Amino acid sequence: MAASLRTAIDDARASAVPSVGTRPTVGVVFALGRIEARRMLRHPAFLLSIAFGLLLFRGAIGVGGSSRIELNVAWLAGGVSIGILIGALLTTNVATMRPRRDHLSELYGSLPAPAEARTAGVLAGLLLGLGGLAIIVAGASWLVLGGVDEIADHVDLFLVSQYVLSVLALGSVGVAVGRWIPSVLGGPLVVIAYVFSGLIWIVPWIAPTSTGIDVDWHLTYLVAVIAGCAALAFARDRRTPVRFLVVAAALGLAVLAGVQQTPPGGY
Repeated sequence: MAASLRTAIDDARASAVPSVGTRPTVGVVFALGRIEARRMLRHPAFLLSIAFGLLLFRGAIGVGGSSRIELNVAWLAGGVSIGILIGALLTTNVATMRPRRDHLSELYGSLPAPAEARTAGVLAGLLLGLGGLAIIVAGASWLVLGGVDEIADHVDLFLVSQYVLSVLALGSVGVAVGRWIPSVLGGPLVVIAYVFSGLIWIVPWIAPTSTGIDVDWHLTYLVAVIAGCAALAFARDRRTPVRFLVVAAALGLAVLAGVQQTPPGGY
């Protein structure tokens, strides 16, 4: 009750300071993005997510351990990749709520940059930091693991593309959740709900071509999620009808693509 009252007071104080009517400039967004990228990659939530992914890798090696270095490298790449996916959601969620935790939200309205600059900076940090790291990891995995006979058929350009987009999509979800659910539990609850509700099997983020998934619709689904969640985050800064229309259109496209991407007979 006290937390809800405090949140309501913070929102009222933030809205009491008028925001400027201009749009954030590219220079401001890029500068904020570089700062956020460094913070995200160094944040304990991201580092712990990588450690969790490596722990899964260690468990997999213990269960089906192989003496072949190539297969062990494959498990290692999988563990790091899982850690980045989880870390993208949790780290962007925490970064989005940093002004609220530091009680600085009400001060942003008095700055020359508009309120959207903060949200745009976090999204730019996601693209520059976690997105860049995802490209490096996915590209290296493609080059190294493409020669492993057991998994060569699954490691292709489609897998690399959807992995990078999945990192950006989960990061965008973390930003949107952080803007609308001002709680550190928001990100973890999304992960738990997604896993235990079964959505992870109905609408997977990553699926190899061998599953029969429709490539074009799956990539469309990921791009639509990114656009919808980014628009939803910006709508929290300035609630205009156009922004909510963009949210509805993008998420509607995501639902359509999520249905159309399912292969005949399921995964």
